[in-house]
Amino acid sequence: MSGANDDFFEVDEALSCSDVVEDPNGRVLELDGTEFIGLGYGNITPWHCPRDVSEEELAARIAEVADRVRDPGRAIFSLHVPPFGSGLDFAPRLDANLQMVMTGSGPEMIPVGSTAVRDAILRYQPTLSLHGHIHESKGVQWIGRTRAVNPGSEYAEGVLDGALVDVDPRTGVRNVLLVSG
Repeated sequence: MSGANDDFFEVDEALSCSDVVEDPNGRVLELDGTEFIGLGYGNITPWHCPRDVSEEELAARIAEVADRVRDPGRAIFSLHVPPFGSGLDFAPRLDANLQMVMTGSGPEMIPVGSTAVRDAILRYQPTLSLHGHIHESKGVQWIGRTRAVNPGSEYAEGVLDGALVDVDPRTGVRNVLLVSG
């Protein structure tokens, strides 16, 4: 569990005090032979959130931690923002007043993910990449050899969305199941 783009940095301090939570933000963690990296930063949003950074800075932050992974092809990358143009990053287009641009069938949806995240996934090809950030784009997609997952979010409706992932430390991801409850 880690802070994400709209969380203040005090969240990191609270997580660091826990005896049961490991914050992967900017770290390589290992569980049963599988390495995990995490990064809660995101590309620039219209809301100027505390962890919004440029694509260049995001790329550098990802590389700084991903370069420490021993076997990237067997690793799991938890990068808050989804890869640009992946189908996991569609959100409503906003006008200058931050209002949704509407079409005859509803909000106009556009890709808003990160090119830095997409480039990192293509470069390192982890077995799995986990994303959030874009609540409207629940799904599982392939980016090269990497299975990319965004469980979406319906928190405003009181629904918790998630992904159950079956990982074999020797062969990688066996199955991904999107769940809601």
